[in-house]
Amino acid sequence: MRPPAPLSGDVEAVGRIEAVKTVLRVLTRTTGLRLAVVARVTPESWTCCAVLDEMGFGLKAGDTLVVSTTFCNTVRNLGTPIRVNHASQDPRFQNHPAPKMYNVESYIAVPLYRRNGDFFGVMCALDSRPADLTDDALEVFRHLGDLVGHQLEQEEVLSERDSQLLGAQEASVLREQLMGIVSHDLRNPLNAISLAAATLMRRADLDDRARRGLRRILDSSDRANRLIRDLLDFTHVRTGMPLPVKPQPMDLHEVAEQVVDEVRLTAQGRTLDLVCEGNGRGKWDPDRIAQVLTNLLTNAVQYSTPDAHIRVEARGDAREVVLAVTNAGTPIPPALLPILFEPMTRGTTEGSEHRSVGLGLFIVNQIVRAHGGEVDVVSTAEAGTTFRVHLPRGC
Repeated sequence: MRPPAPLSGDVEAVGRIEAVKTVLRVLTRTTGLRLAVVARVTPESWTCCAVLDEMGFGLKAGDTLVVSTTFCNTVRNLGTPIRVNHASQDPRFQNHPAPKMYNVESYIAVPLYRRNGDFFGVMCALDSRPADLTDDALEVFRHLGDLVGHQLEQEEVLSERDSQLLGAQEASVLREQLMGIVSHDLRNPLNAISLAAATLMRRADLDDRARRGLRRILDSSDRANRLIRDLLDFTHVRTGMPLPVKPQPMDLHEVAEQVVDEVRLTAQGRTLDLVCEGNGRGKWDPDRIAQVLTNLLTNAVQYSTPDAHIRVEARGDAREVVLAVTNAGTPIPPALLPILFEPMTRGTTEGSEHRSVGLGLFIVNQIVRAHGGEVDVVSTAEAGTTFRVHLPRGC
């Protein structure tokens, strides 16, 4: 009979311990008994994990016995080693099932424990012939039992590490597959939708209703593309890799004007003011800086009323350029400010129907840090909410 599935792992674990084979041979040579076994013993079952059979008993790894018929069950119940020289004549064991069912006359065993102290099973030797087993033999059993217990502990540690490694490898493969699906299988149809809608928008015979519908399609596609980009960046950072940036000479004022113009098109009816002062030149990644400002502006649009003004400032001094976005929405609760740049965090529960998954500010912070800068936020009912991005001119 084969062991139930949960115990088959224990059989395999013991089978991988090379020292067990040597230990069993030492037991038979030391005691003169012809059958040595390491068994997994539970209240419900007895399962052979390793065996050296020189008696022709016919036991092999994976075989099971009714646990109540074994001397090993007595070891489990007592939690101590036992030694039996002549079971059929021993008042303690002459009515035990073992000598009657299996013709076991001599038996010596020690309990085995897991590293957390839980009972694992029994290491024993037995024979159909009576024997003269001494305390010295039992002491040898104790030491060898400690050795097997230590090896079992090491095997469990290695097994856990293998499982963790396999889990990490599987997670890595899953992340790569997810990134492939998101970046290719989702982006391609979105790009096709955007291209088709933009092409139709250029037609002169469209009425206002059709043009508004196409504009909503384009806006939705843009939001989906931004979400995909943020998800890919989030996955990249969470795998322990730095966010890639490609710094090059650029004018931050020019990028700010371009992004504000684009957001004005998608947030029609909203008032966005841009102020640029000082020197905007520096060495940054223009696409990433545009992503920072787009995320901040999208956040400001979502969490402010339709009539609220949004102000963008880009001010350069000798050391850095500071990019600030201010909106007059509901202030961010003070308790949220320390964790605002963590993923899946939102500043308030209010906002438009176009809710994000809460990655925008996390990505903003990661991009700015990759440029050697920092982001801070101030939020009050009187002054509104202002995000400031400090960017050193070179990184």
